[in-house]
Amino acid sequence: MLDLLVAVTAIASLLSPWTVSIPPAHFPQAFGYESPAGWLAVAGLAAALLLDVRAAVAALVFTEAVLVVWFGWATWVVTTPRFTNLPFAFMATDLMGAGWFAAALGLLLAAGALVRELRRRAAPPREDLWLLTAIPGFGLMRLGLWWAGGMWAGLFAGAFYLASTDSPDAIQFADYGRSGNVPPAFPRSVEWALLGLAALFWVLSVGLTVRANLQTRPDSD
Repeated sequence: MLDLLVAVTAIASLLSPWTVSIPPAHFPQAFGYESPAGWLAVAGLAAALLLDVRAAVAALVFTEAVLVVWFGWATWVVTTPRFTNLPFAFMATDLMGAGWFAAALGLLLAAGALVRELRRRAAPPREDLWLLTAIPGFGLMRLGLWWAGGMWAGLFAGAFYLASTDSPDAIQFADYGRSGNVPPAFPRSVEWALLGLAALFWVLSVGLTVRANLQTRPDSD
């Protein structure tokens, strides 16, 4: 069932916008099938479905890297003059379309499916543990701490999603863009705080995974 949901999110990612059109900045809308990042993310998800379970974990980390690099690129783009010269404090989340979020959802679903399969096989944690730790909460799940892992994954995803809801939506940008304008400026401190919380939740989940792994490691005596 999870595999089917991953496939659905991958298709949705390609058929949905990865970037939102900002006409005054001459920034076009681009669907997933028009974006190299979209194809790379979907390729990673497809590999996670088709490869052996341990290789699939590496494919998921590749997908996560694509999403993170894309977010970093968007963060850089909004610091360029075509955005900074406009009377609106743009953030990376303003440029993000539904396609990026569909790929991110597919990543989480695929990670959950792989952790479940690894646990079903009773495979001892090896390098896959640290690869999964890169995805917030899933290292803890790999160690069998499902509730704790799910909580940290949920906290991270929730904080990031709430941060994105502070952005005007594509319809607002399009409506204002018809007259060459942008939405009225407003403080972005809440969004920055939520993004900071998301980063903090990720760091804490990594630290807790390291501690849990040390506690569950058999004594050498």
